Amino acid sequence: LWYEADKRHLFPSWIKPSDSEPPPLLVYKWCQGINNLEEVWTTENGDSVVLLQSKFDKFYEKIDLTVLNRLLRLIVDQNIADYMTAKNNVSIAFKDMLHTNSYGLIRGLQFSSFIVQYYGLVLDLLVLGLTRASELAGPP
Repeated sequence: LWYEADKRHLFPSWIKPSDSEPPPLLVYKWCQGINNLEEVWTTENGDSVVLLQSKFDKFYEKIDLTVLNRLLRLIVDQNIADYMTAKNNVSIAFKDMLHTNSYGLIRGLQFSSFIVQYYGLVLDLLVLGLTRASELAGPP
């Protein structure tokens, strides 16, 4: 699944960290990108430079499985999307305790890392908007 996503360039370049470069190199490239822009700090015509940092605390615990299923069907086969969401819609029993999970992801399952990365991309698109996201991603 990760191989196919990488081959088809599903995740844009701002989805970091990844295995391709370590975080210090990412910070260095980001600083160089800001410093190499021409007249980035001039605000003559009402322009401004905005740095947006968002923090999604434990959003994997807040993922609605129905919405997730619909989102996954956009990129994978219907049967695989159903399988990926059904793995999280289970009852977990330990000794005399029973928990029925119907909301959020169970960490450590087979597809959970991919699901979190994909859902994070959807959240990024919602925060940035499609126009700005297209500008950041660049041409295909």
